[in-house]
Amino acid sequence: MMPDKEGNVRQEPWDSSSEKAKTLKIEDFGTLESVREQARTVRTASNRYEATQILKKIIERGPYTSKSGLTARIPGKSIGKLVSSEAVNASFCQGAHYLAVANIDKLFPNAIEPWGFGLNPSKNNDGLKNRHYLYVPMIFHKRIVVVKFTVKEYINTDLANKMYSIEVIDTGLG
Repeated sequence: MMPDKEGNVRQEPWDSSSEKAKTLKIEDFGTLESVREQARTVRTASNRYEATQILKKIIERGPYTSKSGLTARIPGKSIGKLVSSEAVNASFCQGAHYLAVANIDKLFPNAIEPWGFGLNPSKNNDGLKNRHYLYVPMIFHKRIVVVKFTVKEYINTDLANKMYSIEVIDTGLG
């Protein structure tokens, strides 16, 4: 998370995480060359079935650690949620969503967490310490889009951070 001049991390409103993604620039992730490399996917998936089969294999190799140092696991119970109609419809395009899911293990290690956000007061926050929103570029149809990961961090440190959702946002990065 980016501290201000005094070293404090300002909390953004809980409902601004997708809008904030639209303010990201290539330079936030690195040089254009390095961004193209980190945004490259290694697998394809164009539907729910393909994405689910790939995700089942990916979660066996986790947990994964982001560029910003946050580690998260993908529990088996989350597979259905990550490819659900609700999740897919949150992304700007179904194909982009399935592609991001099929490449979680490649994308998440490059994700950054430029902002902190307050907890959503209308959601169940019992046991939650924080909801982290991380962003990473991804190439989709020769354009760079942004994948937003939501990770739940629990008060009980015995519980590992859990990757909760994925959303692909057409930010106009390139």
